[in-house]
Amino acid sequence: MDIITDSVKKIAMLLKNSGCEEGSVVLDVDPGIKYCQYDKGACMVATFGGRSAEFITHDPIRARTKISFMFESALETLRSRAAAGSIINVAAGFFCISRILHSCPESSHAECLKQLELEMREKRIVCIGDMQAIESAIRNSVVYDTDAADVILINGEGIIKQGTGDIVQKYKDSKRILCIGPSAAGVARLNQIELWCPFGTFRKTGSKE
Repeated sequence: MDIITDSVKKIAMLLKNSGCEEGSVVLDVDPGIKYCQYDKGACMVATFGGRSAEFITHDPIRARTKISFMFESALETLRSRAAAGSIINVAAGFFCISRILHSCPESSHAECLKQLELEMREKRIVCIGDMQAIESAIRNSVVYDTDAADVILINGEGIIKQGTGDIVQKYKDSKRILCIGPSAAGVARLNQIELWCPFGTFRKTGSKE
């Protein structure tokens, strides 16, 4: 199971014969955004139909494309998968499948981490993707073997990794799986995976979109 290509297929079915798949999507990088503390990289922002959505990646791109770009791409590189993740997020927001498109204000970071610590108390967690904030705050709970974990946390970096879909498929009935942060929100909603992002927003802070 490839969770990114499966999500693209779900978007394709949703948009079939609507004409929206040929609508223009702008991918850009916003270095000024204070993004989710559970992600690392640069903030790639996708804009479509008056909505925008974030995806944090180490390999962002700037381009004008179409949603149908994803339908025609093999999505074999992390760069193309991150672009697809960004487009999935904004498309899910445009069609009101997801209400988490942007990171919370930095002022909410401490409370978010505090709530997550309480939620994960006495649980063994494995992180799919680099989540230094979590590994520092609750290091005694972090394990590195998915078989040994009670909870699997997946951030934006994790959601585009090859093999993450197989992990979700293997453990969906036996372990709690949490996608975490706005980067993973679109894929989480499309695949009915629990999302942890209590302070994430539909609009960028200060935006009038």
